[in-house]
Amino acid sequence: MSKKTVDAPERETPAQDIPERVRTSIAVGSGGAATLHNWRNIRLIIGHEYKSRVTQRVFIIVSIILLAIVFLVPFIPTVVQFVQHITAHPASQTQMVVVNSAGTVAGLNETTLIAYVNAQLNGTKTGSSALYATTSQPPASLGSLQSQVKQGKLDILLVLDRSVQGNLQFLYYTNADPNNDSNLTSIQTLAQQLTVLDTAHRLGLTSSQLRSLFVPPSLTTGYTQQSQDTRPASEIAASYVLALAGMYLLFYAVMAYGSAVANGVAEEKSSRIMEILVNAATPWQLLAGKIIGIGAVGLSQMVCLVVVGIGSLLLQAPLQAALFGTNTSGLTQLFTSVFLPFYLLFLVYFLLAFFLYATLFAGLGAMVKRQDEVASAIQVPLMLLILGWIPFIFGLSSPDATWTKVLSYMPFWTPMLMLVRLARGTVAWWEIVVTIALMLVAILACTWCAARLYRLGVLMYGQKPGLVQLVKLVRTN
Repeated sequence: MSKKTVDAPERETPAQDIPERVRTSIAVGSGGAATLHNWRNIRLIIGHEYKSRVTQRVFIIVSIILLAIVFLVPFIPTVVQFVQHITAHPASQTQMVVVNSAGTVAGLNETTLIAYVNAQLNGTKTGSSALYATTSQPPASLGSLQSQVKQGKLDILLVLDRSVQGNLQFLYYTNADPNNDSNLTSIQTLAQQLTVLDTAHRLGLTSSQLRSLFVPPSLTTGYTQQSQDTRPASEIAASYVLALAGMYLLFYAVMAYGSAVANGVAEEKSSRIMEILVNAATPWQLLAGKIIGIGAVGLSQMVCLVVVGIGSLLLQAPLQAALFGTNTSGLTQLFTSVFLPFYLLFLVYFLLAFFLYATLFAGLGAMVKRQDEVASAIQVPLMLLILGWIPFIFGLSSPDATWTKVLSYMPFWTPMLMLVRLARGTVAWWEIVVTIALMLVAILACTWCAARLYRLGVLMYGQKPGLVQLVKLVRTN
């Protein structure tokens, strides 16, 4: 006896479970002018998507955490500098005694010799800020001074003597670790300078001849390549941090909100809400409303992050001035020349990237039967997004390379590579205009394809078309 196989019907959604704004759009769906009707439906869908997502507890918690991170990160250099400032111990002066058993050195008397030694070792530092405190003692106190060095009461004992030929000799005594003697290089430099001066004096060189010995050589350099980035190291480091932070936020936001579009479409389709919605709004209206509504949620979050980040950066200059009394005009100049244009263009490229990927996510999300199939359906656009990390990482070190510029004109990777080039300051204004125009063209093309997939896929219950069928659906009028 044959048995009939009956497929279990999908769960029907009662009318009371449909959101109020959607039921309102259904009620007004049959009247009014076509244009006003289109915009009214789109506006209602946008409002429903925006309100339902920004009021979710998860969205609020994640946004608060991200805002806290963005606010606190600019304080890290200031905090580190402050900790170093309060924990740093003032460097104690190195006590050094010079015993001159060589007689007159380079024509200098005892007082002038000690003054010369202090000037060479301390540079322009004087008083308590000087690194070395140098005094002189007669040769008779040599034994006592050596005992003080062994006992740690004296840091350095420098003895000047002469060889049989009359050349200067130096005896260096210290209680420092032989493997970690930070004073040795300074003493060696001092000994070399005194030797040159003393030898020149014994040879009878005049002061002008002696000065000519220390004239720096005339060296002319010629480079066959253009100079690389000549900005300060702090500004270069800030550009790397900007690019990495912008790329992370862009990747996170596009992937999260783009996936939300695909999951939302699949959820409505699997719960049969879509059958009711298409009676009041066209598939194009549903697609536009959902993408714009979720995009507005992402834009709101990104704007809050950018505003908090800018505010936190602006606080650093007066805070550092109050804590350390340093001139922080460099930070303000860096902010106005690099940070502010980067933040503003980041928002532009975020919107473009979201709409580009979200249209594909929505069209492919309408092709699945169940919500758990969304992950496999959106593999292609998701892979394009992930692959954007590869040129981004290599572009950090080569922002002006030809391949970086060429790839920055490819719409799917334009936001990633333009972030690198914007952070490094290597983008002309016309390149920004061209890349934005190319992305708008790509968005229109993807929207056309996605609208067809969306229109033909929202009511395809129980079917899972393959790649060939998807191409046919797109080409179908």
